[in-house]
Amino acid sequence: MRKKVAVSVLALVLVIAIASSALAGEITLGISPEMELLAGVLAQTTWIVQRGPESEGNEFYRALKEFFALYKDHTAVKIAQKLTDRGFTYDAPPAFMAHLGPLPELELVHEYSDYLVERAKGRDILEEFRLALRDLAAESQFLDFFAQWQPYLMEVVAEISADFAPEQAKAWLETFFGWPAAEFHLLLTPSMFPGGGYGATVTTADGELIAYQITREFGYSTTKPEFPTGASLEQLTIHELGHSFVNPSFEVYPREVKAFKPLFNRVRDVMREQAYPSVDIFINEQVLRAVEVMAAKDLYGAEIAEMTVLYNEERGFYLTRFVVEQLEVYTQNRDQYPTFRDFVPYLLTQLTEYQDENCSWWEKLWAMFSF
Repeated sequence: MRKKVAVSVLALVLVIAIASSALAGEITLGISPEMELLAGVLAQTTWIVQRGPESEGNEFYRALKEFFALYKDHTAVKIAQKLTDRGFTYDAPPAFMAHLGPLPELELVHEYSDYLVERAKGRDILEEFRLALRDLAAESQFLDFFAQWQPYLMEVVAEISADFAPEQAKAWLETFFGWPAAEFHLLLTPSMFPGGGYGATVTTADGELIAYQITREFGYSTTKPEFPTGASLEQLTIHELGHSFVNPSFEVYPREVKAFKPLFNRVRDVMREQAYPSVDIFINEQVLRAVEVMAAKDLYGAEIAEMTVLYNEERGFYLTRFVVEQLEVYTQNRDQYPTFRDFVPYLLTQLTEYQDENCSWWEKLWAMFSF
């Protein structure tokens, strides 16, 4: 029996569910009160200094921030600040919320991943944060506030969904990687900035994957929240939901991935500026950027694929063309590699050979002593 959806997208806000008879699972698109609770709390911390809008922000964000300003001394805000100080930022807080059930209970539906516990520097503080968020939501009657904005937020979701075909991205991902995710949830977050998104993957007790794409608001609107639409949102969907396929595939090879530190060190500073601070995160991102190129080639044509390559190379992902070449081996030999998991050992071998041939002895020595 399928477990309860970890984030209550269905609560209070329009949801567009798209099911495919050929592929397992479904896609939902909506705005989650749980994510907005989190965003409102983070807006009272130094998180918002780095991750805030360009100016005053959109109408809903301003109302949410003002609503929670009355509770800036609440335990939930204090814990959020402590977590922010520990580096529990970027994708970590939304991924944390993806493990929880709907308000008002905000139960722990799926056990926290090792990744989250490591980012938070302990499981206990995550539980303290969950309970404090639940208490804050009850004390502030947050769901009543959220319900007042329901018609407004329904319009936002409806406008974004009008020219968006997520089933195409989902079908491509499942065909390319060779297995379905149990569920796909695309969450619009009008109070998280600036643009882009976060990917999060939850593994159920039964071993099924629930994939989340948390899409941030652009950050420059002072009226209605604005998000990418059409093909732009589809490409972002491929990237963020792609994490639920790529990351687990490499997690089973931690020692092999760690050995690519010389490759990572070449762009370490550039990667850290983009919140990719370690070799394992870099490898996940680098492979996923190459997957984006493959998707662009299939769905949008060679010109868009080349633009995708250049875009990623400009951001330090210098292995994009090399990894694309390897992924072409994968797509041309699916009888030998039925799934991407089957192909990962080959890809690791090719990356190892590339590193051996292209990294100097000095780079390899430096990797042994750098952090």
